[in-house]
Amino acid sequence: MELGPATRRLFYVALLCLLALTVAPRPACAQANADPAQLQNSGVARLDHWLNHVRATGDAVTTRNELMAAQNELQASYLLFAQRQEPARAAWSAVKLGDIQRYLNHWAQAVSEYQVALQLAELAKRADYQTKALAELAFSEMNAGSTDAAADHVAEAVRLGAHCGNDAFYFDALDTAAELETKRGDLTAAGDYFNRALAMKDRIVDKQQLYLAYANGGEIYYQDARACDARQDADVCTQLLQLARDNYRKAQAIAQEAGYGYLASAMQNLLGDADTLAGTIQNEQKHNQSLAAMSMFNPTQPKDVLVTEEFAPGALNAQTVAMMENLVKQMQDWLARVQQQGLTVRNLNPDDEWIQGSLAEMKGESNAALPKYEEAVQLLEQDRRNLRDPQARSAFMEDKIGYYYSPALILLGQKRYGEAFALFEESRSRAMADLLVSRPLNLGTAKERTLFSDLQSQRTAIAALQGKLFNLTGAADRDQNGKQIADLEAQIAGLQEKYRLLEARIAREAPKLNELTSSKPVTLDSVQRAAAEGRYDVLYYVVTDTNVILWHIGGGEVEVKKIFLPHAVLAAKAATLHDRLVAPRDSPDAAFNADVSRQLYLYLIQPVAAFIKSRHLLIIPQDELTSIPYQALENPADGKYVGETFEISYAPSATVLATLEAKPNLKNGRLLAVADPEIHDAREEVHAIGALYPGRSKVQAGEPASKAEVQAWVGGYDFVHLSVHGKFNPSDPLLSYLQFKPGPADDGHLTAAEMFGLPLQKNALVVLSACETGKAQATHAGELIGMVRSLLYAGAGNLVLSSWEVNAASTKLWMETFYREGQTKAPVEAARLALVAVKSNPAFSHPFFWAPFLLTGK
Repeated sequence: MELGPATRRLFYVALLCLLALTVAPRPACAQANADPAQLQNSGVARLDHWLNHVRATGDAVTTRNELMAAQNELQASYLLFAQRQEPARAAWSAVKLGDIQRYLNHWAQAVSEYQVALQLAELAKRADYQTKALAELAFSEMNAGSTDAAADHVAEAVRLGAHCGNDAFYFDALDTAAELETKRGDLTAAGDYFNRALAMKDRIVDKQQLYLAYANGGEIYYQDARACDARQDADVCTQLLQLARDNYRKAQAIAQEAGYGYLASAMQNLLGDADTLAGTIQNEQKHNQSLAAMSMFNPTQPKDVLVTEEFAPGALNAQTVAMMENLVKQMQDWLARVQQQGLTVRNLNPDDEWIQGSLAEMKGESNAALPKYEEAVQLLEQDRRNLRDPQARSAFMEDKIGYYYSPALILLGQKRYGEAFALFEESRSRAMADLLVSRPLNLGTAKERTLFSDLQSQRTAIAALQGKLFNLTGAADRDQNGKQIADLEAQIAGLQEKYRLLEARIAREAPKLNELTSSKPVTLDSVQRAAAEGRYDVLYYVVTDTNVILWHIGGGEVEVKKIFLPHAVLAAKAATLHDRLVAPRDSPDAAFNADVSRQLYLYLIQPVAAFIKSRHLLIIPQDELTSIPYQALENPADGKYVGETFEISYAPSATVLATLEAKPNLKNGRLLAVADPEIHDAREEVHAIGALYPGRSKVQAGEPASKAEVQAWVGGYDFVHLSVHGKFNPSDPLLSYLQFKPGPADDGHLTAAEMFGLPLQKNALVVLSACETGKAQATHAGELIGMVRSLLYAGAGNLVLSSWEVNAASTKLWMETFYREGQTKAPVEAARLALVAVKSNPAFSHPFFWAPFLLTGK
């Protein structure tokens, strides 16, 4: 609707008042006879001249007066355009005024300017100016710490920009989106936006835009290479670094051609960083290979394992200390130069605090290092809480757990176990814990469950396509995949629009779904009390580059050990154990070589075996340890497997564990048992289980069940048993699925993403007697991405899932024993007895048959 003259005048008066409150002092009025267009052009020209000088020299001081003159002219033009009721031109002046604040790192003022520009552009119905204002607003909000607001605004900029008629503004929106996703840690999404921008490069006139895009593209690949670890192939890391170098060089060439010496030198520094990282990765790979070949990491008895209670690294050599001091000096010199130029920076930065703490620790000054480390953690926690999206919180933490470990290890060395545990727990599975804490507030109705499930499914589908695009665009034969890349980009854009519309619907109909609470990590004392009440011993693991930190937490005592086991060696042993456990899948007569199983027992359980008082071990693993079925570890002293001697259950973190409730047995309650009728053993399995619940069960085995039927049924039962085919998707774990009857417009896949919306009863037991249902992607920050996460969020209190593709006959025996024994015993004891029953059958003596099932919960 068009605004009337009086309303428009009031609107502009309100805008002028807003400007007066939010920006630097400017002329109070403009001459009525001045030409606002001329003032605007002059101000833009001055701004461009100042920018070119800074890009060439890095000097923002000597031409500062020109910048201030540009600001005055642009402010005067804005006032005159406002008086003449020309919102489009006023919007452009406001954009440029925002640019000035942005160049000065005055992020709050820049945000205010761009908000005014956006309102004017909306009033003028100028989609191109809206796109520009939204993109710059998002960039400023990102640097001001308002990451969620930035995400909302850049998404709108990308949506509008696709049809705004201005390629340069759309390019900026895509580039800003890429930079934001890089900051949030979602490098796959960042790569998608970068490649969509790059597809427009031939239509971009301003080479500075291309410079920034290539610089951001290089950063995406560089950060991806930085994430390389012991689990990744060196060739993949090297390829990522080569892609980073290629983009940095393109940016450097653009800067050199334009005469921007300062920007060219900045790219040279980034190229140097990439070369340094390449050397580090190569050295680490060689070091890891040599470690794996060392006999000292093949123990046969407890004394072969190096176990200590010394946690602090101690003072380092003078050369290393000098290098760190030089790094701190460079940081301080840079800060001084920035301040001399009149620019502002964030007063406190987690990286700066952590570096200063590291320097103090390297000098052997642990007491001086600790407060610096703790300040870095507090700053990170503030940033994490500002993110409302669970995926963003998870990605944010992925490369930052070292900030938590540094002070935690100092505290361990000082025997301050409670404080150290709090830091370790703060770094682990926080996104999952936040989801579980938010769950009671958010999923009160069927509509809310459906909307949340749809949101997860849409996001997962987008991420899957972005992953494919990232791999294609980073491949050596990229130019040969042009059509496939274009098709993927179109599909992603379409899904993102659907996702935007779904978010808008949620904002209208279920706004509580956007409220992600921040969980409070449990204390060591509360974990001890729970262990005493539940009569279990907690084994809590922390994996570092060189050691495994093993906590034994019992009802009456806490023991902490540092075990010398480099991450690379641990990764290799975990992979070897997995290969040997699943060998019968491909070679039915394969024998089990238990040497790695025994070695891992000596590393992971023997160091605290003397302190274990109960028969129930509650395992809280991390990294590669999440892929190890502890029940298949053999004690070399007596030849018994852990699963024979102990009841075993698992949890992603102590905080997640605290949200779950124990079940005394499997007797009291209603059972839903669904089988795929094409799996003969599954049909017999569910009928046998159903017979234990006369009048209290629904057994579906004669006809295949559809996904919709299962989704409708599960809410009425305490025990949900699904004996169907399942498949784990290692690339996109939330696309892992259970297979039900397909329909006309339905493939029958119940994905992990859709499981978020299942209406499970509170504290339900869910048993998935299917292949690979318990597999998950374990991140460095302890997040488990897969069916475990989804089902716990949906309300399950206990889970029984499989780690690999199971054998139907042995699974039938395991399940029938589990439910039969569970009529009078706790689920963990029933699971132990089921393992023993399968193992006792000579045909099933290999751990492949009796060790796949993992119980999550108490």
